[in-house]
Amino acid sequence: MNYNPHKSLLTRVSLVTFLITTNIFVVAGRLTGRYRTEHFPSGAMSRSSSASSSFNGCVVLPPIISARDKNFLDSVYQFIQSEQKTVGCPGNGPDEQRYIIHSVAFDKVIEHATVYKSILTSIKQAYDDCIGAVRKGHKDATFIRGKLKTMAAEPTTLTYSIKRAAQLQERIEIIKKDSAELDAQILKIRESRKKQTQSPEEASKKREVNSSTKIPGLTFEESLNPEALTKHLEYLEGKLTEIKQKKNSNYVPLHVKAEVDHKMKQTFEQREELAAENEKLRLRYRQMKLLADAVSSWERSDGNIPLLEFMSPTLKQASELKVTDAAYYSMDSVGFEEDDPLKIKASELLLEYIERFLELFEGGHYEAAAFHAANSPHGVLRNSKTMKRFKAITEYKGKFSPQLLFFQALMISSNAVKHPPDADMSVEGVQCALKHNCLESVVNWVTQKRLTYSEKLAEVLCEFGESKPEINDTCLALAQLVYTHCALHREAALCLCKRGMIHGAIDYVYHCKKFNMDDCLYLLKHCQSPQLLQSLTHKYNGRPAALSVGLTVLSLTSTNIKSFGFQLLENIYACGKSVLEQTILNDVMCTPEGWNQIAKKCENNKYSHLAKEIINILSAQAGVVELSNCAEDAKLVEHIFM
Repeated sequence: MNYNPHKSLLTRVSLVTFLITTNIFVVAGRLTGRYRTEHFPSGAMSRSSSASSSFNGCVVLPPIISARDKNFLDSVYQFIQSEQKTVGCPGNGPDEQRYIIHSVAFDKVIEHATVYKSILTSIKQAYDDCIGAVRKGHKDATFIRGKLKTMAAEPTTLTYSIKRAAQLQERIEIIKKDSAELDAQILKIRESRKKQTQSPEEASKKREVNSSTKIPGLTFEESLNPEALTKHLEYLEGKLTEIKQKKNSNYVPLHVKAEVDHKMKQTFEQREELAAENEKLRLRYRQMKLLADAVSSWERSDGNIPLLEFMSPTLKQASELKVTDAAYYSMDSVGFEEDDPLKIKASELLLEYIERFLELFEGGHYEAAAFHAANSPHGVLRNSKTMKRFKAITEYKGKFSPQLLFFQALMISSNAVKHPPDADMSVEGVQCALKHNCLESVVNWVTQKRLTYSEKLAEVLCEFGESKPEINDTCLALAQLVYTHCALHREAALCLCKRGMIHGAIDYVYHCKKFNMDDCLYLLKHCQSPQLLQSLTHKYNGRPAALSVGLTVLSLTSTNIKSFGFQLLENIYACGKSVLEQTILNDVMCTPEGWNQIAKKCENNKYSHLAKEIINILSAQAGVVELSNCAEDAKLVEHIFM
């Protein structure tokens, strides 16, 4: 027979409960002089009778019957019956709840009793100790049973461990064998390399022509034909002459390179010295021009002011000029800038760069052209015009279009971190990548901030996610990141709601200081979640509610989701009329007129019980009077408006 500790425990608890109940009513009978036999089964009455019969030899005091004791006993019976009915105790069998109810009833009897209080207290303490011992025994039995299971599983675990150790040992042997084979191969390769490093004498011997070997470039029949051999010899001599000419024209000795590097270094140093002297001369020119202009101004004046006094501000200004001052760039020195060799050289290099891009693009090397444009100096080719060039290509080889290759190169380049493409190009790039199902690229671009975030970009991500449910969650997460960066908080919260992260959206709403009432209503209108509605209209983690119940219901019932607003009122009304009353009275943002309007909407939409209750609550408030629509009443106050 299987042993069930939990069932045994409940049986013991049920027995103790029965004993407690028996003692309660025996003592109560002693106090009141009567028993309520309807609460005991026949067996219990017989046992209680036998228990009482043991006291036949003792003198029993006459029963004390009073209205107070009768009322108390009736209240105890009613408490037991009502509590059992509330918690749903079964009619028969062990039950923990019945024990708790009778224990509480026992405490009430102890509190009511006067003479038997100490005896009853001792009895209850003994029962509590007994129950505690039973529960402790159950815990110990559970622990011992688990320990026995563990001990029973140890042989199996040991067997598996031994088997696993054997498997690992076999793998170690295999690895050792493979390592030995690799070591042997490495040793062979080293020996072959040593043989290849021969001495010059051996190399010269090897260069000697072996007449038995085949001549490269000739067949066996041609190698036996003198005319073919003569013709091939002439070809080889011409090839040798060509190589010698290339050697003399295209290559120079290393010492020549060193000399050129030395000359270039001297030239750069001289250029830096001339540039510094040129800056000083420009400064001098600027100062002299200021002084000359000041003297000319003094000559055109009346001459009443002395020259030195007139020139003092100009002299001070000229002395404060510096070499790095941006003022001298505005002087009339266009000729200097046109003759600047650095700018001329930069322009030439830029022109060559663009020509190289056009050469690659027209040659069909779109990937190389894309990388060339992405790394262009000053970003001259990182613009929409270049993008349109790649977009215009409709016929191409390969998996990806030239436009996508351009965007990939654009995002990979280092300039994309400091100078990402503008908003329009960012949207175009994301659309192109999504068109080719390159979601991984879009994730990298968005998370690594390689794009210019905009509302349009987030909308593109949301629309693409809606068209493909399997990646909708990823697209919504990216859109939320973009919306948050653009400070579009309600759209970011809506993305969280669409992803099913209602708790995250609620935390976002309550932690975002810029989230206002209109944003909360926008969120509710686009996400009809009861949990979201409940959290926004009630306190959340000690913070006041984000929305007024009255204004929320007015707003929702004015749209095509009226049932969503009435559902909020139904939930509040289900908690009790007092809860609805407190909600109306504590709503400082919605006036009684607003609640009256809500009642009318409830009446018109078959929620008459809500309308009636709201009108009753409003009418019960002090200072609120219901205006009559009767024509006679209107005539009484007609003179006020005349």
